[in-house]
Parts: sequence; C-alpha cells; structure tokens
Amino acid sequence: MRNVPKMPVGLSGSGIVFRLIYLMTLVFIGLVSSGAEAATPLEKLKDGGFWSIQFENDLWGSGDDRFYSHGTEISYLSLKRPPGWLTRLGQGLPFFHTGDVSAVQYSVGQKIFTPQDTERSTLITDDRPYAGWLYGSANLMSRYVDEPNLQVGNILGITVGIVGPSSQAEDIQRGFHDLIGVDKPNGWDNQLQDELGILLTYTRRWQYFHPVGGGLEFETSPHLVGTLGNVYTYAGGGMMLRLGKGLRNDIAPPNIRPGFPGVPYIRPSDKANWYFFAGVEGRAVARNIFLDGNTFRESHSVNKKPLVADVQFGFAYHIQNIRFAISNVWRSREFKGQDDNVQFGAINVSFFVPY
Repeated sequence: MRNVPKMPVGLSGSGIVFRLIYLMTLVFIGLVSSGAEAATPLEKLKDGGFWSIQFENDLWGSGDDRFYSHGTEISYLSLKRPPGWLTRLGQGLPFFHTGDVSAVQYSVGQKIFTPQDTERSTLITDDRPYAGWLYGSANLMSRYVDEPNLQVGNILGITVGIVGPSSQAEDIQRGFHDLIGVDKPNGWDNQLQDELGILLTYTRRWQYFHPVGGGLEFETSPHLVGTLGNVYTYAGGGMMLRLGKGLRNDIAPPNIRPGFPGVPYIRPSDKANWYFFAGVEGRAVARNIFLDGNTFRESHSVNKKPLVADVQFGFAYHIQNIRFAISNVWRSREFKGQDDNVQFGAINVSFFVPY
C-alpha cells in the first residue's frame, strides 16, 4: 500500500467521524427528555423546497482509499406538481401508484471507483477498474397510503449520465489528494472508456410506526427496489429500523444509489427530532458496469459476485428547517478475488428553504 503522510489531528477522515459522533452523543443525552412540537402543516411546505448534500467516502469507513472511493450528490425536492412528462411516465407503469402526496426530486452527483493498490500505474487485471460516473436524475415520488401507524410510498427515477474520462473523476480525485497532501492515484490511464448511461429505478417502501413510550417511537421500514440500465441492473430488498422522536416528520436520510431509500424531506419543527437508524439490503446484480466493464467496447473487467449485501447504521438530528445525519456502510465483497469488504462513511445535510 502507498505511504500516506500523517494528517494533522482533527483533519483525518476517521477523526472527523469520531468527533461528529461525540457531538451527536452529547446532543442525544440532552434531548432524551425532550418532545417534538407539532410540525409545519403540509400545505405550507409546498411554498418552498428541500435541499440535500450527501458525501460518501471510504476514508471515513475503512480508512483506506480503495474500491468505492467517493460519492457526492446534491438534490432538490419540491412538493409542487411534478412535470407532465415524469407524471406520464409513472402513469404508464402499472406498478407505480399515485396518492395524496406527490413530489419531484432532482439530483446531480458523481461516484469514483479505484482498485485497492493505487500506487501502480500499470493495469491490475485482478482488481476492479478505475471508473467515474457523473449523472443527473429526476425522481417521481408518491405517498399512496397514509394511516395513523402506516405510510406507503413509491419512487420512480430516471437517471442519465456518463461513465469514463468525461465524468472528471480523475481530475477530482487527483486534485483532492493534492489539496490534502496525500499520494495521487497513478492508474487512471486504465479507466473505463466514455459511455452514456441510462437507468430506470423503482422503489416501494412501507413505514410501520410502533409507539414505545416516553415520546419514543420505533419504525420498521421494509422496501423493494429494482433498477434497469446499462450501468446498473439489479433487484433487491431490505429493511430499515429507526428509534427516536419525530419519526413521522422525516423519511430517513438520502443515500447514493445503490443504497437504502431516503429523501431530503423533513417537516420543520421548533423542537428537536432525533433517531438512531440501522438497516440491511440485499441485491441480486445482473449488471454493474464498474465491474463488468464497458458495454459496447473492450475494457478492463473483473468477475462480479451476483449477490451483494449492505449494512448501514447511523444517527440523525433534525431541528427546525435542517437535518444532520452521519452513518457508516458495510458492503460485502462485490467481485471474485476482492481482498476485503467495502466500508465507507456518509455525511448528509438536508434543509428546507421557503420561497
């Protein structure tokens, strides 16, 4: 492995995570006895928008720069009427259900993948390819069951992007490594070639609320997901658990796909809402361009594993118009010969901005 200079105390990825966990623990201790005030009425939330910034990085998980190296996604969600073309797309699919609440979410993001050994400049045939993914997406959301202890909704997303040098992954990673003073990855000349990517994703989620006492609630949220496209094709399902206060004012923090379903939506409240969350998702993977290689031309590839599992745990704190969330994700080995599992941390900030 490469020789990484020791970073100043407080600047390392793991140090940042531990400090955030410490601060959130102090917040938790101070809020154990606090309640959540009635949230902002739904109609008022239509006069504004929800923003989300998500960062995912392996430095905050395994502490190494390898496999799924980094992801960034910026999202905007509106409760106003979705655009006609997206609504018609949903209406044309028999499994997409419309309901009393509809929303549209737009996202732009980038993902970066590297092999385990980033010192070598030559092709490493038995490790995953260098690859980048720059994309934009539009997601139609609908809640079609709203009962006292059950909410059911679904999400239909269409994503368009570019894999390869045009994703600018090499420039972003090398520039960031130069900024923080660590060794630059040397094998980007072997990355996947440019390829247009198109994805259609459908997610259905059930939220069951269980009163615990003392103002606490426990939520079980099973979900099913399917994605079809030349970048990813998979089907999966899982369960998210949440324990805390104000769960109905929140639908869990976003994740960058593939990952657990979550959205920027929060209902502003003067008193704090908080919760711990943990979940597991399994996926049967038919296509992963970042392991299978380019679709229409020769490129580096490895033999992927058909079954992949994610385990996530974290903490979220929400007060007034803003929510902070921190989590850690463990992902099982994705290809044959992979030395270790994937582990990365995620930091999310979501906030509501009135017009």
